[in-house]
Amino acid sequence: MKTRRFASGMAVGAVALALTGSAASAQELNEVCPDSPDMTGALWGLVSDGDTQMGLPGATVVATWEKDGESGQMEGQTALDGGYTLCYVPLGVEVSVQPVFMGTGGAAAIANLTEEITRLDLPFSLSNVGGGDGDEDRIWACFGGTTDNQINLQNSRLLRCDPGWQGIDRCPKDAELGQVQATISGATIPAGVTGDERERLLAGSSEFREALEKTLADAKRLGANALINWRLTRNSLTAEAVTISVDPGSCR
Repeated sequence: MKTRRFASGMAVGAVALALTGSAASAQELNEVCPDSPDMTGALWGLVSDGDTQMGLPGATVVATWEKDGESGQMEGQTALDGGYTLCYVPLGVEVSVQPVFMGTGGAAAIANLTEEITRLDLPFSLSNVGGGDGDEDRIWACFGGTTDNQINLQNSRLLRCDPGWQGIDRCPKDAELGQVQATISGATIPAGVTGDERERLLAGSSEFREALEKTLADAKRLGANALINWRLTRNSLTAEAVTISVDPGSCR
């Protein structure tokens, strides 16, 4: 059996950033995927956490299929809101589509494109990310008990937290070890997006995750087991490193 691999390339990456939500369905195929061969179409949708319904930026979506004795593959990355678009996917063929996030593969879905532009949303469980690391390897870090906090929900493999906690800053501290900070640079936020929406998109970016990992590594080097008083600004992520000896669930 021959294998034909299709690289996503710059065109697909650009489309994935530009087309989100209902925008893709309102366009013609050649607008979405320039120079599309006959009998091919575009597959688009959102990759989101199944529990929180929040989009996952920086995830990879991989589509594979077999046609006329050959196997094919197309892949691309999700945009800041979790939206993706894959071009040049064959029509009338069973296509397996799988999201991959932080090295962990999610459940594959089956699509059969009967229209030139087809939507397929992909759920992904963040609870499966991280390779089974125990809670003892993670830092306690929660943010006022809000259930929609991007830091909590999109990076749960790094943080030991529960949205039901009433604010870890209320817990008695055994030691206050100082401030940890990381610079956020290069995050691509659409022009004109400001305020809370900008912070939401920034907190979902790969650059933000890199900054978060640095703050956690610095906190561990200081001997901290918790981070409180988080501050997310345009260019940095800052928190206070502390040690606590009680479960944050008991701090009311």
